[in-house]
Amino acid sequence: MQEKIKVYRSFWKFDLGLALSLTFIIWGVYMFQNKEGAYKAGPVILVLMFSIFAVCSIIRMIWKRPKLIITDEAVTVNDYDPWVVRFEDVQSFHAFKYNGQDVIGVRYKQGSENWAPEEEIINSRKSRVRYPENLHPGKPYEIYVNDLSMTCVQLCDLLNERIIVAPLSHQGPAPM
Repeated sequence: MQEKIKVYRSFWKFDLGLALSLTFIIWGVYMFQNKEGAYKAGPVILVLMFSIFAVCSIIRMIWKRPKLIITDEAVTVNDYDPWVVRFEDVQSFHAFKYNGQDVIGVRYKQGSENWAPEEEIINSRKSRVRYPENLHPGKPYEIYVNDLSMTCVQLCDLLNERIIVAPLSHQGPAPM
């Protein structure tokens, strides 16, 4: 049976954003009630803006979907456009920080479809991160793992354990 591990965004990050939104909403209502004169657009805009943010946060908390789905054969990165890293193509995973973000780097085996020299990956990193048309800026060489329920190092260790197991699961029956 195939084991699935689902890694979600941290609940505390949602909770903190929601708490800040509600604080600004209360502050805006207070400003609206205590402001004298006809011009009350500032508090109204503040309340509307943070109300929308609070509603979006609540919806994301209710309909949360996992950021990573780890199986015996692959890890699925669940962004706007999901993508898959197959363990049979991967040599290793390594954890590092890039511009203050936690990242898991993917080193592919030489000869696999996504293999590239390390220098080329490093040189192309800025272009993959910079342009907004990149829905997942690290694809296929980096998985951004900020604000998840597991730390970057824990995830990296878990993924590296799967690499060792992956070739064994594809072996056929023992020869007679």
